[in-house]
Amino acid sequence: MMTKGYLIAQVTVTNSDAYSNYAKVAGDLLKQYGARVFVKPETALIKEGNPKARTLIFEFGSFDKAKEFWDSPEYAEAKALRAGAADGDFILIEGTD
Repeated sequence: MMTKGYLIAQVTVTNSDAYSNYAKVAGDLLKQYGARVFVKPETALIKEGNPKARTLIFEFGSFDKAKEFWDSPEYAEAKALRAGAADGDFILIEGTD
């Protein structure tokens, strides 16, 4: 059985207009790769530490699919749109089942 893959993104937007362009392109691409948002970012309660303003977790059908998305030439183009528009941390991680 293939384990699911996850992309955890923590982002603080610094330029809303530029970031919205990235979000549209990246969102369409995430759908193409079968990803779905796994949490409701607006419900986050920060209990300790200093995470970025917004946390998103995307679930993919497999860890390989998550890596394929991240390494795709299309997402490389999307990441270029994000440059200068947000400060972010991104983690790909494999699920346990």
